[in-house]
Amino acid sequence: MSIAGLANAKIIESIPPEILKTIPAGDPPPGIQPNFSDPPTLVPALLGVGLAFLVLALVCFIVRIYTKFAISKRWGWDDLTCSLGFACSIVYFGVVINGCINGGNGRHIWDLHLDQIVADSTQDFLAIAMVTPALGLIKCSLFILYYRLFCPWRWARICVWIGATISVAFYASVTVTGFVLSSPWPGESMFEATVSWHYFKFTEFSVPIGVIGMLIDYYLLVLPIRAVLMLQMSPAKKLGVLILFMTGGVAAIASTINLYYRIRFQRAHVDPLWKASYVQLWGQIEMFAGVAVSSMPTLNQFLAHHDFSISSLRTGFRNSLAHLLRRPTREKISDENLVCGDLERGKRQALKHRKAFGMSDLESSDYMPSVVKIPQMENSQIQSTQDTSVAQEHTGV
Repeated sequence: MSIAGLANAKIIESIPPEILKTIPAGDPPPGIQPNFSDPPTLVPALLGVGLAFLVLALVCFIVRIYTKFAISKRWGWDDLTCSLGFACSIVYFGVVINGCINGGNGRHIWDLHLDQIVADSTQDFLAIAMVTPALGLIKCSLFILYYRLFCPWRWARICVWIGATISVAFYASVTVTGFVLSSPWPGESMFEATVSWHYFKFTEFSVPIGVIGMLIDYYLLVLPIRAVLMLQMSPAKKLGVLILFMTGGVAAIASTINLYYRIRFQRAHVDPLWKASYVQLWGQIEMFAGVAVSSMPTLNQFLAHHDFSISSLRTGFRNSLAHLLRRPTREKISDENLVCGDLERGKRQALKHRKAFGMSDLESSDYMPSVVKIPQMENSQIQSTQDTSVAQEHTGV
C-alpha cells in the first residue's frame, strides 16, 4: 500500500503508527529497490551549507547590532526589517533541520515510510509560512538602506520607491495567500491540509513566485551601480564600494538556481521531497546571503572605527618584518660590546698586577694579557738547562 493508493487522508491518519512504519510512502522507479536502512540523502548538504551561511549571516548581523548601538548609536527601519527577516530565516532553518531529523527532507519518497510523511505535514506549513516573509523583509531592508545612502539623487529615490512598492506588495500578498491556502481549513487536520486541493493550488504558483523574486534580486543588485559611479571619490574607492554591493550577487545567483529547481519540481511531482530539498537548500542561501549583504555597510563602518583595514595590516606586517630583520644586527653589536668589555676588564686586571710587581713604568700598550713574550735563548743555554734538568731528575732534587 502506498500513498498514491490512499485517496482519503483520514484513512491514513486512522492507521496505527506501528502499521504506518511498515508502509512505503511511494513506489520506486523501475529497476530501483527501496532502501530503508541506509538510503541516499541530501541531509549533509542541507545542514552543512545552511549552517555555514547561517554563521556568516550571524557574524555580520552581530557586528551590525554592535555598530548601531555602540558606534553610530542610531537605529533605523532597515535594521528592524532585517532583524525580523533574520528571525524568520532562523525559524525556517530550524524547520529544515527538524524535517531532516524527524521527517523525510533530503530523501527519496520510496525510501520513506508513511509515518515520516505524516510527520512532515506541520513542517511543510511552517516552511511556507516563514520563507516568504523572511525574503520580503530582508529585501525591504535593502531598499530602505539604498534610500538612506542615495537619497540626494532624485532618480535613485524614484527607483527605490518603485522597487520597494512592488517588492512589499508582492511578498505581502504571497505571504497572506500562502498562509491561507496551506493552513488547515475548518474540519481539516494538518496532514489533510497538505494533501488538499487548496494546498496544491498554492504550489502551482511556485514558479511565478520564483521568477518575480529573482527579478527583484537582480534589481537590487544593479540599482546601486550608477549611484556609486557618481560618487566623488577615487576609482579605487569606487571599486571597493561596488565590490561591497556586488556581494548581493550571491543571493541573486541562489534565487536563479532556486528557480531552476522550482521548474523541475513543477514539471513532475515524482519524488517531490528530493526535489523540494534543493529548493530549501538554495532558499536558505538566498536568505542568509541577503542578511549578510544588508549588513555590509555597517561592517565597513565597524572596521573603519577600529582602524582595521588592508593598509593597516600591510603597515603592521612591514613593521614586524623590519623588527625581525634588525634583531640579528643588535645581537651582533651586543656580542661585540661584550667581547670589548671582557678585554677592557682583562686590561685593567693586568695593570693592577703590574703595579703590584713594580712594573708601573711600562706603558700599558706594551703589555697584552693575551700575548706572552718568551725570551730567546742561545743553543748553549738550552743545552745547559737540559743537562741541569736531567741531573736533578737523577739526584731526586
